[in-house]
Amino acid sequence: MMLCELQERLNRTDITEEQLWELHPIYCLLDFDKDDFCKLITAIGLEKWLAKAKRWQRLDTAEQEYTDKEKYNQVKAKLEDLERQKRNIENEIIYAAQFINHYENYKD
Repeated sequence: MMLCELQERLNRTDITEEQLWELHPIYCLLDFDKDDFCKLITAIGLEKWLAKAKRWQRLDTAEQEYTDKEKYNQVKAKLEDLERQKRNIENEIIYAAQFINHYENYKD
């Protein structure tokens, strides 16, 4: 929704472009048509919607941080598993080398 279009629909409520961008995620989330969304803004008040938008933005940011932390923990666990596998393979190589060395010495 464009700023001028929203201004026309809201009639008495002045809205800045910054406020429009703050409301845009709510507009997309609620999936109302433009007229119904403007009626809600008029009925409830622009300031309350902006406060909700800021709260939803904080929740979205927190969810993103949580998701990023979960991904980090998964990658960290996979790395630890790979390191454990590497140590096991290194131990097997050492054991095989010792066995070969012992066999070579026994053969002589």
